[in-house]
Amino acid sequence: MSRLLTSGWCSLRHIYTNRSSAISLSLKGSRTQSHPTASSSHKQTTWPDQVFRRGFTSSLEFTRENPNTGSVSAGPSDEQETFMGQPKLLVFGGSGFVGSRVCEEALKTGLPVVSVNRSGSPKLSADWVSNVEWIQADVFDVGSWRDQLQGAVGVISCLGAFGSNDFMQKICGDSNITVFEEAAKAGVPRAAFISVHDYNLPGAMLPGYFQGKRRAEEALALKFPGSGVALRPGFIYGTRQVGGVGIPLGAIGYPLDKVLGVLPAKSLAGVPVLGLGFVPPISASAVGRAAVAAATDPSVPAGILDIWQMKSYEA
Repeated sequence: MSRLLTSGWCSLRHIYTNRSSAISLSLKGSRTQSHPTASSSHKQTTWPDQVFRRGFTSSLEFTRENPNTGSVSAGPSDEQETFMGQPKLLVFGGSGFVGSRVCEEALKTGLPVVSVNRSGSPKLSADWVSNVEWIQADVFDVGSWRDQLQGAVGVISCLGAFGSNDFMQKICGDSNITVFEEAAKAGVPRAAFISVHDYNLPGAMLPGYFQGKRRAEEALALKFPGSGVALRPGFIYGTRQVGGVGIPLGAIGYPLDKVLGVLPAKSLAGVPVLGLGFVPPISASAVGRAAVAAATDPSVPAGILDIWQMKSYEA
């Protein structure tokens, strides 16, 4: 069952199977693209130019055994589910420090990238910013962004903030839960979430932040049991923009990362409280690449992606 697209009669079909976790892209007049895996060199996947770099609106057709339910999606006349709209990757909180790296890395796939943020487009001068479609909306006003889920091949939520306990529960927990619930209802195939490393800290330390993140992880696992990935980075370094001024967190994070790389940091990191000093930093770009892979590559298994696994996405 294929739909005719302009320019070359291209048809795109994603076939998901629960057993093989394989994806096949069929494009007449083009070649099949394969996705990088966590054990590969992580060369960025480029999606077919004929489909994703044209100005027309295409239709995306999924035929799959749902990795989250094990059932085959059924349409009006056969066992197919059709998603209308241009294929894209949808990012929530893409204007922040980590979210902007996610958007930048996502563009390298060739997929159109749409970001939903409360503040809209970030105040960054980088060339890639103009290539993202920025949607200014409140995540709790679902009606203002629900239509953006149409055609999304995956969603990535980078939502999180510090503040009062109730505020952190709301932003780190409730906002992400809302995203995953709506994405699941819309039939989005995959979802990724920027969570946080489990530092084994006493419960009184930032409870709203950590509890909110864990609640969001539980919602992700519930709504996307076969294709939801929670990334758990620790200290993330890179250049953070604060009031138009770049703060080079890499000046601290990069050297520390290299020092911990030659120590048995992973075994020591599990020690309550004291282990905090042995959790290696990770670059924002690596987190971005890992998140994009988690949201688009069915060979990335559902569940937790910890710091050491994300390290394989370092350039």
